[in-house]
Amino acid sequence: MQTLREMQSEDIDAVLAVIESQDEDDAEEAEAGYREIGGVLDQYVIEQDGKVIGVTGFSKPPGCDETYWLSWTYVHEDYANKGHGRKMLNELIELIKQKGGRKLFVKVSDYVDDEDGAIYAAALHLYQSLGFNVEITHKDYYDEGESQIILGLRLKDKLSTVAQEENCPVTFNSVFEIAETDDAYSFGWHDEGEQIFTEDDVKTGIDQVRQDEGRAVFLSFPSNFVGIKETLLSAGFSNSGILDDYYEDGVHEQHFTYIL
Repeated sequence: MQTLREMQSEDIDAVLAVIESQDEDDAEEAEAGYREIGGVLDQYVIEQDGKVIGVTGFSKPPGCDETYWLSWTYVHEDYANKGHGRKMLNELIELIKQKGGRKLFVKVSDYVDDEDGAIYAAALHLYQSLGFNVEITHKDYYDEGESQIILGLRLKDKLSTVAQEENCPVTFNSVFEIAETDDAYSFGWHDEGEQIFTEDDVKTGIDQVRQDEGRAVFLSFPSNFVGIKETLLSAGFSNSGILDDYYEDGVHEQHFTYIL
């Protein structure tokens, strides 16, 4: 019976071959993560006849209560469309439930190749058939014409809670290009300042992105942080949606977009 097993460092080359069979760019990005210390933690593979044919896994974002993100999830092209991906994900979802998981999220691109068509359409269909729902679509996220779609799956019953507003002194500490994107930027931030960032602070960050010839800025914050939304909207950002109950039940991740 085919079941997931924990990925080992000795599996890295075989796993990269699986990913590369579907997406060379993702294989390069995945390799950097796998080869870090602890890079294969919470990653899993499936085998057939002793050969690694699929990989999946999860990560747990900081500051969240029982929230998980799906990691690199691929089946080798020679074994695709035979039910391996569905079985692999069903097993992983059950594993996350056993760990007390509350919500699981996954990111998908809507990239359309001139020859091969919508590359990730099958993956999107699979996720939705497993119960994932689209929560946010970031237009032109990875590149002009290539959006990011974020789907969420609730793993256990929602608690009836009312989020308490928090006066957090959020300040920016960096401006950076988002990995895997072409000229999309974000701002690093922390909540250890003396007061919340101002509209002028936001515009300073936008000016830096403009100097770097960026084309868009994407930001996200807890929905219960007081003053964040008003300041960003005043500075020209648009409200681009939420990841429902991201931090905990009742506290969402609010997303904002600025197009240069």
